[in-house]
Amino acid sequence: MRGTIRTLLVAGLVTVCGAGWLAAQDGGAVELGAFGRFTSFDDELALKEGFGGGGRLGYFFINNLQLELTGSYTKQDREDRLGDLHHMPVYGRLVYSLPMGDRLALLIGGGGVFNSYTEGADDFGANGLLGFRYALSDIASLRLEGLADYMPSPKVGDTNLNWGIQIGLSAVMGGRAPDADGDGVADDVDACPGTALGETVDARGCALDSDNDGVTNMRDQCPNTPQGAPVDANGCPRDSDRDGVADYQDRCPNTPAGVAVNEAGCPPDADGDGVPNAADRCPNTPQGAPVDANGCARDSDGDGVADYQDRCANTPSGATVDANGCPLDGDGDGVFDGIDQCPSTEAGTRVDATGCPVLFEEAVTTVVLEGVNFETNSADLTAQARTVLDRVAGSLRGNTEVRVEVGGHTDITGTRAYNLQLSQARAESVMAYLVQQGVSADRMEARGFGPDNPIADNGTRAGRALNRRVELRRTDQ
Repeated sequence: MRGTIRTLLVAGLVTVCGAGWLAAQDGGAVELGAFGRFTSFDDELALKEGFGGGGRLGYFFINNLQLELTGSYTKQDREDRLGDLHHMPVYGRLVYSLPMGDRLALLIGGGGVFNSYTEGADDFGANGLLGFRYALSDIASLRLEGLADYMPSPKVGDTNLNWGIQIGLSAVMGGRAPDADGDGVADDVDACPGTALGETVDARGCALDSDNDGVTNMRDQCPNTPQGAPVDANGCPRDSDRDGVADYQDRCPNTPAGVAVNEAGCPPDADGDGVPNAADRCPNTPQGAPVDANGCARDSDGDGVADYQDRCANTPSGATVDANGCPLDGDGDGVFDGIDQCPSTEAGTRVDATGCPVLFEEAVTTVVLEGVNFETNSADLTAQARTVLDRVAGSLRGNTEVRVEVGGHTDITGTRAYNLQLSQARAESVMAYLVQQGVSADRMEARGFGPDNPIADNGTRAGRALNRRVELRRTDQ
């Protein structure tokens, strides 16, 4: 018999499981229902299985959990055929509906049972329930369940265990409207169904954000943020550079860490040059003067005169300038003081880029040093010769790439041997003087040619004067 009951239970459950899904039952709902019942009695009661019917009344005091009362009636035939017996059980139990989808729910219940029999063999026991509910509509549902009644101290026998199967229809009515997020706004009108627990919501079920900064009131630590101000996760105005001035008010949004700022978020700048006081090495720069990164007046040409005062803005590097920033040229040779290697060149002297007299014209490698003369039959330089050699030394100092041979020459007066010796001594005397004036000795070579290379007629006084000379020959080309 018990095998038959199990078969019927399994078949019924399979039938219902294929039907669909059931929504959760809401707190406050009332269930009314009727059902048909099949009961199998404990063998000690000597009662045949029987069919009957009953009704139920249930109340969902919270979602999915209800207290229900059921009663049923079954007319029984006794196995000893001594007459009919009426079975009227009354149940009080808690039943939990475990949702398994939109329409189907698993029912698990337990409570007490009072068995009443017509012959007065009443007894009390415990009851367990396992079944399914399938929603046919918003109100009507089909219930199929199996029951077990355990009687620990029955009137007949030591213990009784009765089995039952019930199938019937129920109507579930009323109840509070579903509110999945518990915000007080029913799910069917809740525009924000996932509101966090504890949030204050508007009529649409959405969390309130009084200052419209994107952070709800419950999380907003700065509830009065001005409209449009960027905020952090706590709803407070963002301060990206952490200077104490909010981004929406900060006119200097990239202030370095630790720098004091004014109410506009900018480091103080007493002279208004755009460089904060903390970094300004020249804190009293005149208003409007262009400055460098250190706050000092800019001097683009590096002449020591600030641009805002400089009337000659493109002075060559190294040139000496006046108070207006314009280059000085003491000897008037067109090469500015400070870069003039020969700052005392005589007026009218043709000079090179260093300000020194030009010794070698283009394509010319040998020059006669006019005015470089010696005392008679001597290698001693005259005063005029020293003046000439001063200019020569300046030119050589300014043109360090030039290397020269100092050549001494004589006329034919006297013996050749004497003239060779005299011309060598004179060449060495010139070279020694140039060294004294700062020309490196390793750039020069002294050589005496005597009377061997005349440039004029030795038969005349004028010719012999021209042949007595000192020449510079360029040797680096």
